[in-house]
Amino acid sequence: MKTIKKTIIGISLLISSLGYSQDNVKPTCTVLDIQVKGTGMENSEQAGNLTRHLMNKLNMYTISYDQDINYILNEEIAKNPKTKLSYQCYSIQCLEKIGSLLKTDKMLSGYVERTRGNIIISFREFDVKTKKITNSISREYKEIPEQLKNMILITLQEMYGFEQDKQHKEYLTQTGSREGVPNNPDVKRLNHSGVRMGFVHVFGDNAAILKRPQAEGGFDAAPTLFQFGYQFETQYLNQGRVQGLFEFIPTVTGLEQGLFLPSLTVLHGLRDNKSGLEFAFGPTFGLTTLSEGYYDEGQWKQQSEWTDTTLNPYPIVTRLDSRGDVKLTAGFVFGVGFSFKSGDLNIPVNLFTVMQKKSFRVGLSFGFNAKGNSKK
Repeated sequence: MKTIKKTIIGISLLISSLGYSQDNVKPTCTVLDIQVKGTGMENSEQAGNLTRHLMNKLNMYTISYDQDINYILNEEIAKNPKTKLSYQCYSIQCLEKIGSLLKTDKMLSGYVERTRGNIIISFREFDVKTKKITNSISREYKEIPEQLKNMILITLQEMYGFEQDKQHKEYLTQTGSREGVPNNPDVKRLNHSGVRMGFVHVFGDNAAILKRPQAEGGFDAAPTLFQFGYQFETQYLNQGRVQGLFEFIPTVTGLEQGLFLPSLTVLHGLRDNKSGLEFAFGPTFGLTTLSEGYYDEGQWKQQSEWTDTTLNPYPIVTRLDSRGDVKLTAGFVFGVGFSFKSGDLNIPVNLFTVMQKKSFRVGLSFGFNAKGNSKK
């Protein structure tokens, strides 16, 4: 009796085990080449290999290995030399033919197309037995070729009802969510390093001093001066369209009027990569001749001109004077600008103001370079 009971239990377990195994046998799916359209992308074979790998990760089907596919296709070609069989199989007729030959349950085909500003990924699943499309999807992403793997994965996950990484999906589909550098590897940064030249006009007390004769401490010059220099810039921030940058601009002013007025301006600014609009601000330092003196009935005199033995009753002030000593001065610059482009030629134009004690200056500068845009 016990033997019969054990036998019945054993048979029941065996039948349950077989039933469980059959229930867990996954359908087979074959992925051939994925058609690729557009430049700068992986080829069809690479796209097919990538899709095959990602389908395997989903663990929905038993994915056919390319070695198995090659063996069967080559064997069929050997039997029928005139038969044309390859991994490039996109039509329903071709999918049906190769699917039957491979004895697979499903065939997955699709294409990846890169258009201006977008990447389109489309897949369709073909059931070999019913000869029908059982699943299909088409999705559009931003033009970020380096993210192709994640685009394909998200598309397959959505097609088969798997949960997707919402944040990553937003990065790839929504413009406002991908403005940072990791999601913009192709965003180019304007670089305006190069020659600078222009004019600056001096207002206030210093304008009057510039026009006076040298005998009176003036410079015998016009208040509008030519500037020449070079801009060195470095970008420390690139968030999509916006650049944060430092600019270092050494210049020499007044050469055309016999003057040599060197200066160094250090600016911090923001620039729009696409339009070229920018604004910047920062200190400027220069070397000029200053002298201590006093005003006697409205006439400027150097302190050394006081020869009286009594104490000078006039207030002593420091001002611009061609007869004085070379000293370091400082001011603050605000500037706005934009740039023209012609191919790799950049032509930046800037309007700026310099605020300084007893002086106010307004200038216009422009420059050029042919460095092209930087991705670094």
